[in-house]
Amino acid sequence: MKVGAERIGAILATLVGAGYFYEAVAMPDVSIGDPLGPRLFPMLLGLFMTLLGGSLALKPAEGEESSFGLSPRSWGLVLLLGLYGYAIPMGGYPLCTFLFLAVGSRLLGERSWLRCLGISAIMSALIFLLFTKVLDIPLPVGFLAFSGG
Repeated sequence: MKVGAERIGAILATLVGAGYFYEAVAMPDVSIGDPLGPRLFPMLLGLFMTLLGGSLALKPAEGEESSFGLSPRSWGLVLLLGLYGYAIPMGGYPLCTFLFLAVGSRLLGERSWLRCLGISAIMSALIFLLFTKVLDIPLPVGFLAFSGG
């Protein structure tokens, strides 16, 4: 089994997913609010990330070249994901998600900035509305709180 950039990324995703799942299980129980508790969504997210990362790591390689380094785009996505996680409390979910999706889709190969911005605006707004209005789960609004949004 060759160890290429994709396989290293898959192993990292598996480890991050397992860590995320472990931390979700360690969350304290709550007696009020959602009957499923606050752990269900993070546990599912960690579980799926672990399973998908593991399946990619164990996938048979066909003509894969050996490479121990990640591509600049991969490093850009890793950096972007880290910045996104740290920026949400201050910048707010709508703005940070919009920027994350726009820049992330560009890093993944989308050539049209107009398409990146349009799809990112629609997706971040729909996800925000889904969580805040339908599921009644508050998300941080960041700078929008000062503008009355």
